[in-house]
Amino acid sequence: MIRRKLKSMKRNQWLLLSSLLASLALAGCEVASKGPPTAPAAAPATTAPAVAPAKAATAIACPSQDFEVFLKAFADDVEVQKAHTQRPLQSESVDPTADPEPKQVTAMLDGDALTFPVMPNSQTQKNDGLVLSQTEVNGDKQVMLAKPDTDYQLSFFFRKGECWTLYRKRDDSL
Repeated sequence: MIRRKLKSMKRNQWLLLSSLLASLALAGCEVASKGPPTAPAAAPATTAPAVAPAKAATAIACPSQDFEVFLKAFADDVEVQKAHTQRPLQSESVDPTADPEPKQVTAMLDGDALTFPVMPNSQTQKNDGLVLSQTEVNGDKQVMLAKPDTDYQLSFFFRKGECWTLYRKRDDSL
């Protein structure tokens, strides 16, 4: 009888703690959507996100839930890029020296291997004659920067969580 009561109390305490952490996480989202947070919100310890958030993600509020607005802020602000880039970042590129023909190479970038900016800013895109296009697949966004009449082609893949997060980049240039 006592054991059953203790088990019930532990289960109730666990449910209360889980509810409290979920409420705090939701409150942090509401504050972030209204303006910059005064202190970083703690993520709930009860669940692991499907996409590992950037270490500095809590330091900078989400620029916008609207992808167009978010993308402009992401491209033009290195701090936003740092805060909203998954660690490690999946990076795909073409190895033109592979034998017998070029092949796709995948790496997971973090620490010193992950350099910023990962995406050129709007002014650089304009100066370099890059054309930006977007597609959507299963709610994820793919942004492609290409230079007409060249093999220059970069793709950036974003996933929506509490905010948009860059989770993969691909360089198909030779």
